Amino acid sequence: MLGLQLFSMSIIFYAVFVCAVVGVSVVVYISSRSPSRNKTLLDDLILDEQQKNIDGYTSNADKSKFLGAIGVCLTDLRPSGTVIVEGEPLDVVTEGSFVKQGNIVKIINVDGSRILVRQI
Repeated sequence: MLGLQLFSMSIIFYAVFVCAVVGVSVVVYISSRSPSRNKTLLDDLILDEQQKNIDGYTSNADKSKFLGAIGVCLTDLRPSGTVIVEGEPLDVVTEGSFVKQGNIVKIINVDGSRILVRQI
């Protein structure tokens, strides 16, 4: 009984091994048949286009115009929240302190999409 189980397990192992070898061989064969010499099968899955600022693409809007502006807390800042500055809601973060809703804050630093404020 034990010998039959070992025999069937070895046949299964060899079958899986043969399938793996055949699968790898098929992938290598298909990828080597590409029309251009340097192109592989997986190149169709890779995004090679770039969106550049010079072409008009931006990852976030420039908020540096708000540097030094004064705003009112729309939500509690614990330490992040929302502030209204010049009629526009902005997601901001404090230097680490909590600021209650309705308090006045000043924007002291703008770094990309991160806006740092300090309570006045």
